[in-house]
Amino acid sequence: MGSKIPFYKICIVGDFGVGKTTLLHQYLERRFNPNVSSTIGSNFFAKIIKIPNVKTPFTLQIWDLAGQEHFKWVRHEFYKGAKGIVYVFDLTRKQTFDSIIAWKKEIEKAIKSFSSILVGNKFDLITRNERIIGEEAQTLKKQLKACAYHETSAKIGTGVEEFFSKLVAHIYKSSK
Repeated sequence: MGSKIPFYKICIVGDFGVGKTTLLHQYLERRFNPNVSSTIGSNFFAKIIKIPNVKTPFTLQIWDLAGQEHFKWVRHEFYKGAKGIVYVFDLTRKQTFDSIIAWKKEIEKAIKSFSSILVGNKFDLITRNERIIGEEAQTLKKQLKACAYHETSAKIGTGVEEFFSKLVAHIYKSSK
């Protein structure tokens, strides 16, 4: 009988409309769905992955949590058991960047030890004037104690695979 594949629970969080669900579709299915519906409560996805230089594959259990304020009361339960958090903001909407610290505080009420990564999404839509300054993102990354900061585009797939791989490798290293 084969051994059980270990799994990591990961929650992807951020304000409504930052592209969490489209990032997941791009990661899991390598496609962009422009007509994705708003997440109601949460959605659950799974993917078996390999980490470079590690023989055993891992199952990622990814929870896509609704970003609307009125779902805040239900999210607390979904954080429990998470080994990784993906903080997502929209590179074209500064207020979504500014609210990441509130997400951190919400999560830390439910779990204490986890790896995280900061993701600026919608890279394909930014103009020079709208862009979140890289220095601000690096400062926020340090505040979050995130393993990295990545800019992505769920639409064209830029950086999506990379940030998940980076987070999972960090979780693996932290658990040894």
